[in-house]
Amino acid sequence: MEPSFLHFAQPLWIVAGLLVCAALIYMLVRYDRRREYDLARLSHPRFRDPLQAGYSLQKRKTKRVFWLLSVLLIFVAIARPQMGYEFREVHRRGIDILFALDTSQSMLAEDLTPNRLERARLGILDFVSRLEGDRIGLVPFAGSAFALCPLTADYDAFRESLQAINTNIIPHQGTDLASAIKEAGRLFELSKNNQRFLVLITDGEDLQGDVMDAAKDAADKGMIIYTVGVGSAEGVTIPVQYRNGRKDVMRDEKGEVVRTKLDESTLKSIADHAKGLYVPLGRGAEGLNTIYQEKLRLVPKTELNQRMEKIPLEKYQWPLGLAIVFLLIECFLPQQRKLVSKPAFAILFIFCSIFTTHSSDASEDCRVLYNEGTAAYHKGEFESSAVTLQDSLKSADLGLQQLGYYNLGNALYRKGQQSQQKDPKLTIADWEKSIKAYQDSLALKPDDEDARFNKELVEKKLAALKQQQPQDQKDEQEKKDQEKKEEEKKEQEKKEKDQQQKDQDKKDEKGEKGDQPKDQPKSGEEKDDKKAEEDSKEKGEEGKEKSEEQKQQEAQQGKYEKGDPKDQKQGEAQQAQQVQMTEEEAKQLLDSLRQEQRFVIPQQKNTGKQDNTTRGKTW
Repeated sequence: MEPSFLHFAQPLWIVAGLLVCAALIYMLVRYDRRREYDLARLSHPRFRDPLQAGYSLQKRKTKRVFWLLSVLLIFVAIARPQMGYEFREVHRRGIDILFALDTSQSMLAEDLTPNRLERARLGILDFVSRLEGDRIGLVPFAGSAFALCPLTADYDAFRESLQAINTNIIPHQGTDLASAIKEAGRLFELSKNNQRFLVLITDGEDLQGDVMDAAKDAADKGMIIYTVGVGSAEGVTIPVQYRNGRKDVMRDEKGEVVRTKLDESTLKSIADHAKGLYVPLGRGAEGLNTIYQEKLRLVPKTELNQRMEKIPLEKYQWPLGLAIVFLLIECFLPQQRKLVSKPAFAILFIFCSIFTTHSSDASEDCRVLYNEGTAAYHKGEFESSAVTLQDSLKSADLGLQQLGYYNLGNALYRKGQQSQQKDPKLTIADWEKSIKAYQDSLALKPDDEDARFNKELVEKKLAALKQQQPQDQKDEQEKKDQEKKEEEKKEQEKKEKDQQQKDQDKKDEKGEKGDQPKDQPKSGEEKDDKKAEEDSKEKGEEGKEKSEEQKQQEAQQGKYEKGDPKDQKQGEAQQAQQVQMTEEEAKQLLDSLRQEQRFVIPQQKNTGKQDNTTRGKTW
């Protein structure tokens, strides 16, 4: 701690306090004048003095002085008086990122403008311009690797190191990707940071062959590797410029032209082993932009110890405490005026609430919850992380709230991804909550580009998922309808089969009953024929007896009634037709019998030789 004189961090508040006090004095003076004027109109001066005998004008002025001083001291406290210093550890927020840049001769190929190395350099500079508070480092490599710029928050120093890189910075030529990964791991071990990201920028022509083992070891230690492929896979020549100014292309020992091409398969394998992502650099360094937007932007921000800084000591408690004392004196003085004391207490309570909102213990608890939620996010426990981060939002620290909302949005988004295949409705609910968290983060910090981008990204994916849901529901409904139709079809077939079985059983039952009286109609027919012959001899009873034809019809009808249902229906139809003809022909038949006095010869059923019929009627 160093001795220092008293100074104010925001002295303009003192000026504002003086102006407010001047305005209050002016209002009080006008109030007194108005009061004297009203009293003069109300009563005569000789009556006024006796009435004010117990009133002390001096005490009233003293009360006003204490009140005005308390108001001025409150503004002095807001101006943040400071005296002395202390050294305090300052925390910064961010992650650690190392750039491993290939500086071999193949990076001079001109398939990218102006060449591969220069295009990669410009892409890194653009990437770094978006970072805020993250530590970055630089590892150039060729046949070997070394740390040109260790992890630092000094972006200017990093840019100077990046500008100094060329293809001659490492004498040992070649492309040893394993050495770059190992050197990056050594730097990360020195920093003791849990979040380790390596951006490997190269054309992928590894000449050593042990890069996969190095990538697996790095992944086991918590390093995530993003590989960026530079150049084209078709292969191009490498330009060479000699000291005499002559230009040529690189040739091997036999004088043949050397062509370099991008080895994407190796870079993809490295990224897969280290849980990272492979992207091509592109002509405008789009690959680095993809890594930042889709991966590093969503990484929760953590606290890292940076350095000790000299922090001034706040002394606002002195003027604020003195203001409270003056207000208490003004309150307990005799003949206090409520008109003045009540506003005084109101102003005091307003400004005291600004400085005494929450205790330091509550803020510390919220900070612990925030750290626990962030740690759970890194472990993949997104549901637990979301619950803990939600509890940390009770902090009065607006900066901590903003970071809490940001990380809460990330946790809810990842939680929704886990349930997307099993329960899309749950994913939609989580993503909607994630968008709300990003909106709250932007409300506290409108210029946070990370939160804005994440919000737009989640909104796009949420819209796509909602569009997919109706189609899935339609397919599911069609499937259910098809299954229902098949079940109804099977049920109908079963009913038809049962009905056919019942009809067959009924037909068999009736067939058995029809076989018993099969020969009875024949005997009945003969009996009726004899009776008809006897009755024909008796003329007096001819009109009362039945004809042979009617008897035969009745016998045939009795057969049909006991026979097959199909034959019965045919017999009934024939009988109906015969009944219609009997009424007209019966009289003619009887008249002819009376006139001719002859017998009717009955026709046998099965002879088929003699056919004495009239319109189907047997004589």
